[in-house]
Amino acid sequence: MENQQLKTVFSVGETIGVEFKRCGNGIESDTYETVCSFLNSYGGDIYLGVTDTGGVFGVPQNAVSDIIKNFIKMINNPDILNPTIYLVPEYIEYEGKGIIKIHVPASSEVHSYKKVIYDRVDDADVKVTSTSQIAAMYIRKQNIFTEKKVFKYVIMEDLRLDLLPLCRQRAVNK
Repeated sequence: MENQQLKTVFSVGETIGVEFKRCGNGIESDTYETVCSFLNSYGGDIYLGVTDTGGVFGVPQNAVSDIIKNFIKMINNPDILNPTIYLVPEYIEYEGKGIIKIHVPASSEVHSYKKVIYDRVDDADVKVTSTSQIAAMYIRKQNIFTEKKVFKYVIMEDLRLDLLPLCRQRAVNK
C-alpha cells in the first residue's frame, strides 16, 4: 500500500471497514473483538500502531515479530476465536514509523471471540446477545455466500465445463 493511500485512510478515520489500534508492546483484547466483528460483518482492515484519531504512533521495531507471532497464535486458538481463521499481518513503513496492517475478509461463518459474538456497527464492535440478532446474522451470511446454498433447479447441463480450465488458471494467477 502506498503512503498516499495510507494518508487518505488515516485522514478519513475509523469507519465500518477500518479500525485503528495503538498497540504499544502488545495487542489489546479489543483488537480480537474487532477481528471477530469484521469476520461477522463485511470485513475490513485493522491498523496497529495508529491512534483512534488517525495519528501514526508506530509499533516498536523490536516488538513487531512477537506481536505478529502472538496475533497468529491467538486467532488460531479455538478457545479464543471460534472458528479459527487464517490471516496474514503485513508490516508497513509509514513516515519513518512501522505499522502492522491486518486485512480481515468477511466470513461465511459466524465467529465468536471467547464465546461472545461481535458484529460491526458503524465504527464500533458490538456484542450480539439476542438470539434473534444471531439468527439474523446467520441469515445475512446465508444470502451473501453461495457455497452453502442449494440451487435445486440447476441441472448438469447448466454447467459449462469448458470454463473449468479458465477458472483453474485464474485461481493459480490470483
